[in-house]
Formats: sequence, C-alpha cells, structure tokens
Amino acid sequence: MIKLLITGTVLLLFTCNETDENQPSDEQLSGENTQQVLTEKPQQLSDEQKIFLTFYQSFTTAIESKKAVNVNSFVDETFGVYFIESNGAMPSFTRQYDVAKFKSVRGEIFFALNFTELNQQPIFEELPKIICDATPYDKQGCFVKKINPFVNDEFWYYTDLNEKEKQAISVFAEKIDFTVVNTSTGKFYFTKNGNSWKIGFIDLRVPCEA
Repeated sequence: MIKLLITGTVLLLFTCNETDENQPSDEQLSGENTQQVLTEKPQQLSDEQKIFLTFYQSFTTAIESKKAVNVNSFVDETFGVYFIESNGAMPSFTRQYDVAKFKSVRGEIFFALNFTELNQQPIFEELPKIICDATPYDKQGCFVKKINPFVNDEFWYYTDLNEKEKQAISVFAEKIDFTVVNTSTGKFYFTKNGNSWKIGFIDLRVPCEA
C-alpha cells in the first residue's frame, strides 16, 4: 500500500513538471507579442493617397517656413481660404487670399496659431468622432479621409454673413475632396483643383469648448 502511494506521488510530480515545462514563459509570450507588432503590415495606399500625402507634407512645410508667400501658393485664387472660429454661440467665417492678413478673433496672426503638431503624418482611416469626454475626440492623432463631411452641415447659413457670401461658401464647399483632422490643431478641408488640391477651409474651433 505504501509502495502504491509513493509510486502515485512520483507520477503526479512528474506530470506536473512536464506540464510546466511545456507552458511558454513570460519572456516567450512577450517576444511573440513584440513579433506581432513588428510584423504588422503598413497601410496599403492608392496612388492618389500617396500623391495627397506628398502634397500635404508640402503644405505643412510651407506653414512651418513661416513665409506667407509659401502658404499662399496653396490658397485658391478664386475662392481664397476660409478660417472658421468660435465667436460666441455661432461660428465665424473669415475669408483671406493672403494669410499674412489674417487675424483671429483672439487677435492672433496666422503664424501664431497652434501649429505645433501640424507635421504629424496623417493616417488613412475613419475620422475621429467628437465625444466631449476626458478628451474631445474618441482617438488622438492626425487622420485623413477622402470625404466631404462639411458640405451637408451648411452651418454657415446660421451666421451673420450676407447671402452672397453664403452662396459662395456653398459652391466652394462642394469642391472639398480630402478632409484632415489633427486633434491637436484643427480640421483642414482640401478642395480639388485640377490635378492637385488647395486648402479651402481651416476649422480652428476646439470641440466641446463653450
């Protein structure tokens, strides 16, 4: 009887040790997770998306140069660029053909605006949604999509702009081709102009701010 108990105990210990040896260690699991991250495929971009990213990089480089003449080359000669800001309960629209003449509702000139994170590479995926929680958006970073979410809002009709200006914005808004949302800086709406793009609207409003 004692021999049977001893034999059973030895077999049980042997089985437990064998099971532990077959289990992956924490180091192995960590290595596998790292390998999964490293082997993630980069975004597969279309030719148009690659061209737009090159264009966008040139646009942000022009702003970083702090030279109005460089930025103005991205402004539509006919429609200009509209700046959208919060001015009380309703947004305000300011059209400029020369960014050097822009002054915000807070008195800031164009190159004094919050462009510190402007040079982030945009990611092609769904644009962030405004949630007004711990952060204004449901995700952080810089995102781009070939979409025109602006045109259906038509919120410029509720501003104090004259009817001619409202109609001009409606026509220009139809031309929006790519939308970039940089959660640190603002929203940028790019209109299609021939084979390239122009900056049509810059929305400087901070979501969830009263």
